Amino acid sequence: MTQSLRNKKGVTLVELLAVIVILGIIAAIAVPTIGGLIDRQRENAAKATYTSIEEQARLYAVDDADGVFTLADLVTDGFGLKDNVLTTGATGATAVTNESVTITVTGSTVALSYTTAGDLYINGYIVTAMTLTP
Repeated sequence: MTQSLRNKKGVTLVELLAVIVILGIIAAIAVPTIGGLIDRQRENAAKATYTSIEEQARLYAVDDADGVFTLADLVTDGFGLKDNVLTTGATGATAVTNESVTITVTGSTVALSYTTAGDLYINGYIVTAMTLTP
């Protein structure tokens, strides 16, 4: 009888608990790291979008006599921008119509202005000159 019990293979409760504790430790370390990574990638995407708007505005300004035009001009003339890139709020925001965003290019400086009071946002980040802030 004792011989047959020794040949049975299985997992003890202690081994099972040890595995659960190790998985808990790994999860406790991984979840905040992944959350921070997602936030950084959102910010990087917003910065890339803003940089793209600036570069396209500089290119468009070469053909524009006074250096003042709307975001809609960039979209309709095939500069690769999508409609409603900018919003008026960080969360649950209303998309800004491209016609209401004025772009002014003076030399290498690009300035965005919106006809209504308030800040412009890209992916939840406030758009300011060359900077995005949460």
